[in-house]
Amino acid sequence: MGEPRSRRPPLTSPARRWSALHHGIDPARVPLLLPWLRAMWFVARFLRGVPPTAITMLGVVLAADAVFLAKDHPSFALVAVLAAALCDGLDGAVAVDAGTASRTGAIADAVADRLADVAFAAVLWRVGAPLWMALSCAALAVGVDAARRLRRVPALITVGERPSWTICAALGALCAAVSDARSPVLVCGGVWLALGVVALVQVARARSVTVPGDPSTAPGHGPDPGSTRP
Repeated sequence: MGEPRSRRPPLTSPARRWSALHHGIDPARVPLLLPWLRAMWFVARFLRGVPPTAITMLGVVLAADAVFLAKDHPSFALVAVLAAALCDGLDGAVAVDAGTASRTGAIADAVADRLADVAFAAVLWRVGAPLWMALSCAALAVGVDAARRLRRVPALITVGERPSWTICAALGALCAAVSDARSPVLVCGGVWLALGVVALVQVARARSVTVPGDPSTAPGHGPDPGSTRP
């Protein structure tokens, strides 16, 4: 008689709710995702009563602020980028905690995410990356998400997701804050471009999945590991 197979511990209630809203993705199987979500759920307890959409809009404002601050105050831009990323996690955590997740909130969150992605690419431009590189970064960030939705692979997580763009923008701002050298910023932009291209290949090679009657497989829906909203 063989030894029993080890089983993964069952998901906690918030994790189950998050998984149900994200096409069945198991956050425990995505590196660093579950610890991040747990941190967001903890903070969300102190924000009960705050409309999730207000947090979403604050994230967009902070991302835009990062663009304006990046050229002359890259250290402040770094803070704004990180704060915008925090809002991206908190809006969904508050919605899950309060049980107010909705399709309208999901659409608002998706639009806000793409606006923030473009803003983060603009941060790289403002701290020294050439305009063509920033435009390419923005196009790839939007393109990966659009391709996943069109290909109907909502549960696919690629190497190019919101956390990837956030890290590239944050590191670019950090490099500009500590040095006048342009090369570190170019490396950050180059990494963004490389991740974006690989992500597009991953989406192109993924097998489309359509579940009859499941709106999550329709165009306009896709996962976002950096957010806890559906």
